Amino acid sequence: MANTMTAIRNRISAHLTERAESDQAFRALLKTDPHAALRQVVGVDPVPGFKINVIEEQAGEINIVLPSSIEQDELPDELLDLASGGISFSSFVLYGPNDAPSKPRR
Repeated sequence: MANTMTAIRNRISAHLTERAESDQAFRALLKTDPHAALRQVVGVDPVPGFKINVIEEQAGEINIVLPSSIEQDELPDELLDLASGGISFSSFVLYGPNDAPSKPRR
């Protein structure tokens, strides 16, 4: 589970960083209200009880983040859904939370 959570964290972080590099308004939102920025990207805030620190590197700096060990029972259901494949993060990246194609009716 830890490797899966690291992979999900890395995917979301990479997407947030990529968007922040090309969208200054989103960058400002990410710095001031990371939970709102996460809701914009994922459609929900999968970690509402967690504190999110956004650090903007300055010239001549490198920040290395050592993730804490998170137990599966500490994670909210929405994040577990992302980890288990119940929600496809790529659909939010490709379409956005409000633009995802509807599921075919059976």
